[in-house]
Amino acid sequence: MMGTDVMSVQIDQQLTYEAYSYYVQGLFELLDGLSLSAQVFVDLDKQNEFRIPAAVREVSGVVDAYFFNLINLFPANSSYSSQAANQKSQVDTHFRQAVHAFHLVTAQSATPYSNVTSEAVTME
Repeated sequence: MMGTDVMSVQIDQQLTYEAYSYYVQGLFELLDGLSLSAQVFVDLDKQNEFRIPAAVREVSGVVDAYFFNLINLFPANSSYSSQAANQKSQVDTHFRQAVHAFHLVTAQSATPYSNVTSEAVTME
């Protein structure tokens, strides 16, 4: 897609955006299912706490690059461009939540991402 001209035909923009939206919806469902199943995956193999989030991060990078290239096909001033960028942001959030779900399964406290400072550690 790199080096591809910006789409100027409205119907092409619409069809591309619809396909993009379906892909985004599929990612939402996949990542939500993965997040909800984190406990099961970790119970099956304790190493999944690390393996699956690593794989999710790899896929996230590929999807990120793909989305940037796809978004660049839309004219910058079109509503499709801003809507696609908004959806990309939502996908990024779902990827982060999927990664966090696996870490939360084995967390030692209810809020492992809260302020991690300790009373024993003081700044002088």
